[in-house]
Amino acid sequence: MFRKHCFSIVILCSLVLFFDVQLAAAEEWENIGVEDGVHVSRMQVEGSPMLAFRGVAVADVHISKIVEVFLDTDHRQHWVDRYHSHQTLERSDTHEVYRIRFDLPVGISDRDYVLRADLEITESRNEFVARIKSVTDSRAPENRCCVRAVTETYYKFTAYPGEDRTHMIVEVHTDPRGRLPTWLVNRIQSDWPSKTLSGLINRASASGIRSHPDYQDW
Repeated sequence: MFRKHCFSIVILCSLVLFFDVQLAAAEEWENIGVEDGVHVSRMQVEGSPMLAFRGVAVADVHISKIVEVFLDTDHRQHWVDRYHSHQTLERSDTHEVYRIRFDLPVGISDRDYVLRADLEITESRNEFVARIKSVTDSRAPENRCCVRAVTETYYKFTAYPGEDRTHMIVEVHTDPRGRLPTWLVNRIQSDWPSKTLSGLINRASASGIRSHPDYQDW
């Protein structure tokens, strides 16, 4: 089902305590508003000063275009906020291990992450899921360019059968490490779900974006 040349997942952000954010009950998420059509909520995480954040949106774009942009490395620079560069370390049809670097404002050190992304596809429910978390890999040692951060993030895209609409969820728990104060990290992260989903939607809606052939019939 998957083509090796197009499998590449990206994510900006990280976490202190790895946990399955998508397993949290709905009542645990606190709504904090709507930005660019994305409903954003947050949640306290036991043992961590960093909040988890969640974004939910419905895109008027077929899932085949959402997935195409999400998987194709060439699109990354057009929708990932502050993307600088990346290096693929390992890749198969269903997973990728990679290092990704982000260009932060003057006065703040760039961050980089070593991540593993795994796909779960459930055709019977028209669901595309990506689980991404930080890993340690000797092929990507820490570099003076950046502060090494960690992450666990969850994406779920669900097609509306017979319609050019996609239900989208992203959840993240992050710790960029370094000397950034907790309140500032939480403030910055509160914008991340809306920037991520709206960026992905805008790119998938652009002229000339093709449909991923594996999802055209969803």
